[in-house]
Amino acid sequence: MPPDSDTSRPSWRFVFTGVLVLAMASATQMPFGLGVLAPFMRDDLGVSRTQIGILISAVVFVAAVLSPFAGSVADVLGGRRGLALLFLTAGVGSVGLALAPSFWWMLVPVVIAAFSQAAGNPVTNKLIATHTPSGRRGVVTGIKQSGVQAGIFVAGLVMPVVAVAWGWRWAVGVVVIVPLVGMAATFGWLPGDGPTVDRRTVAASTGGPLPPAITFLAVYGALMGFGAAYTFLIPLFAEEALGMSEQAGGAAAGLVGFVSLFARIGWARYADAHARHDFTLAALAVGSVGAIVVFLVAQAGAPWLLWVGVIVTGLTSSSWNSVGMLAVIDHAGKERSGRASGVVMFGFLAGLGVAPTLFGWLVDRTDSYTPMWLTSAGALGLAAVLSVWWVRRPSQTR
Repeated sequence: MPPDSDTSRPSWRFVFTGVLVLAMASATQMPFGLGVLAPFMRDDLGVSRTQIGILISAVVFVAAVLSPFAGSVADVLGGRRGLALLFLTAGVGSVGLALAPSFWWMLVPVVIAAFSQAAGNPVTNKLIATHTPSGRRGVVTGIKQSGVQAGIFVAGLVMPVVAVAWGWRWAVGVVVIVPLVGMAATFGWLPGDGPTVDRRTVAASTGGPLPPAITFLAVYGALMGFGAAYTFLIPLFAEEALGMSEQAGGAAAGLVGFVSLFARIGWARYADAHARHDFTLAALAVGSVGAIVVFLVAQAGAPWLLWVGVIVTGLTSSSWNSVGMLAVIDHAGKERSGRASGVVMFGFLAGLGVAPTLFGWLVDRTDSYTPMWLTSAGALGLAAVLSVWWVRRPSQTR
């Protein structure tokens, strides 16, 4: 039994939120690590931009396919077992990538790590819906979602430094510390699960049609995921198109994570306090198009605007998840939050998974990042149009 199993105590809630942050950082560290270390992998193994895109797409797209299943796994196994499985697959994936001798061998640990990304939101959302009352979910969800961005921030700052000093393989190995700490905290502090639940029992209690809002969120997430996938290639863009160093490219990716770390908490808190999920999502989609404009201008001869672009990215397209996951919890309720989270994450990760390979191919084919920016702007613009349309619908049809 954990040393502090009284879930009403502030100390327990603090540790609970911290474990959720570690879970989200572990679940998403693989694709962003690949983006940050792409220049080093290119120089060491000769992998192309397209191959880097394939690796990122593989982990994200497999996670998309597994997301609905991961929601059921969370319901069947229970929260603590689900988190343990998440940390295990994240750690094994990182170790496997550090040991991979070639591009094709990299695909194996990438696929293993995909389950951790698939399970991240279903497992953590289920735990929030179970252990957190409605009035406090906005802050907890925002902090939990900021775990993704905290991981990006640390990866962007630490990984390039370690890679320069000892090589990219050691840089990958360093991040194994995060799932190890998360695993220890899961079994050391969180209450134990009850017996596993029969899948037919879960289906009976969580079945039925999901609210229309879940369909909207899944489509919106797919467009935002596709459009915002350029964040994986920011280090390469900074080095190749703007003439910056690898460390500067990593710092740019890290800055996205740093800004959105706070933005996710702020947006979720605002949406929860004012019950403005739909309006907030529309504002984030519209603002994300502005970031693309800034990157295009930076590429045209003002490289310093890269830093403005990554700040706007952190405030907009990299921050929608906290509001989106809060909306899932509120619309689906405790019984169906795992399933609904899986559906929305399928949409988001499907868009996020397709784009990196396409973006890498476009840059390889044209030797320019402009087609990538224009394609991204098109997807983000569609998300803005969809979300504005959703806001304008009568409330009873949402």
